[in-house]
Amino acid sequence: MEDGKITKALLKTRSGEFDIESIHTLNLRDCGLSDLGCISECSQLERLNLSRNDLCKLNKLAGLGNLTILNLSGNRITNLEGLQALENLQSVNLAGNLIGSINSLRCLTALDKLEELRLHDSLRDLSNPLCHSPMYRRDVLDMLPNLKVLDGERILGLGSDVFSMCRDIEEALDKRQNSSSQLVSTPSPWVPDDYFQPTTKFEESHLGDAKEQLETLLSSCKMSVDKSEDILLKLKSST
Repeated sequence: MEDGKITKALLKTRSGEFDIESIHTLNLRDCGLSDLGCISECSQLERLNLSRNDLCKLNKLAGLGNLTILNLSGNRITNLEGLQALENLQSVNLAGNLIGSINSLRCLTALDKLEELRLHDSLRDLSNPLCHSPMYRRDVLDMLPNLKVLDGERILGLGSDVFSMCRDIEEALDKRQNSSSQLVSTPSPWVPDDYFQPTTKFEESHLGDAKEQLETLLSSCKMSVDKSEDILLKLKSST
């Protein structure tokens, strides 16, 4: 690798493939990358992990028409220009970047197959400036109505009704609680703080992808536990 740039040698080394056009899955996590170089030559690429690098520009991803899963978490991205060409993209992780406004997501509206988007990851403490807006979730879902999962929380499909019910109860209890001055003590956690933290580190591409999927699942589980604790606490305090 030269000066943080993706080269053919790097692609062959990381994938184990001699012909880079034959690469279907590629893990380039934590490689110190700042330039996507020749990544567009991986024409058959379907799964790509570019997390924990130093990337700012995504234009060179435009040639990856077969890409379905993309992890860009933990970079320095402010502009998503280039992603609109990924017509088969189904899932993208953008947590831990510098995306500052809802308008920066507008190019994603061209992706009819996009079902899962992550901009905030509470498990890894990764977020974006736009996530601090009180209207963040509503604005994202208004712009991308076909999303099924946002930040690990199911919006449409199986399980979405549970998340929706929890949010409605939480909002109703917040309004009720704000009208009173009753103090509530903090309950003890159900499990130790480090219970959901993965302990095994994988270096190989396929194992690394499995780790990413497992961590995402654990993040969703932890989010459900946290919501349940908050709701139970508020229900107790309102009785």
